Amino acid sequence: MGGILAGLGWVFSQADWRISKPEQVQIQGNQYLSDATIREWLAIPYPKLIMELAPAELTARLLERGSISSVKIDRTLLPPHLLVRVEDLPPVARIIRDDSTDSQIFVDELGRQLPLSSYHSKIWQSSPKLALRAPSKGTCPDWKQLYLAIQTSPVAIETIDCRNPQNLILQTELGKVRLGAISDKSRLNSQLQQLDRLRDWKKHIDVAEVDYLDLENPDAPKFQLKQSRSIEPKFSPQFQLH
Repeated sequence: MGGILAGLGWVFSQADWRISKPEQVQIQGNQYLSDATIREWLAIPYPKLIMELAPAELTARLLERGSISSVKIDRTLLPPHLLVRVEDLPPVARIIRDDSTDSQIFVDELGRQLPLSSYHSKIWQSSPKLALRAPSKGTCPDWKQLYLAIQTSPVAIETIDCRNPQNLILQTELGKVRLGAISDKSRLNSQLQQLDRLRDWKKHIDVAEVDYLDLENPDAPKFQLKQSRSIEPKFSPQFQLH
């Protein structure tokens, strides 16, 4: 028995049983993240005996890094290589750090931020249209819920500004909209539905007078004027202008 174990130890110590280079880590299933990014996240110290690489540990490492929803890792001895199958998540928004410049940071639907360099080159050429103004660290509070509501909005949303979680601002196809504090899903959906009902507001009021549409209370929409004065609505008594 001792001789058998010693023999096995000698066999596995040979170079042919090692993962010695990145090409021995085969990546499958990734539609958005690059192979190089996934290999970097695995952080395998080459060379490494293949039997010393624990699939469960490597799986946890990938899921922790982000933008991956599932992982399956298999070890193969002949020839020695790792087969890593992943389901990755697409970037859904790009971060804007100031008023004029897009950063090279993208956000997925779970709120994980990754640099543009983490993705396939095809993503570089077709970056997400949705822009996000977020706090300096992290994304919006309740980002997953917020993004789901925005995604299903009947009105196109161009920019989400959640730098102040008590004053959520959207830039939409209908103009600038204030929603107030980030709230529960049902209230957010009510605000977006009310926005859809107000598609024709520009036909009834001087656009140049309006700073933004205030839907903090979706049952009582208001217009915030650029000047500190009021104007009377010409089309519906439900609007309150201030």
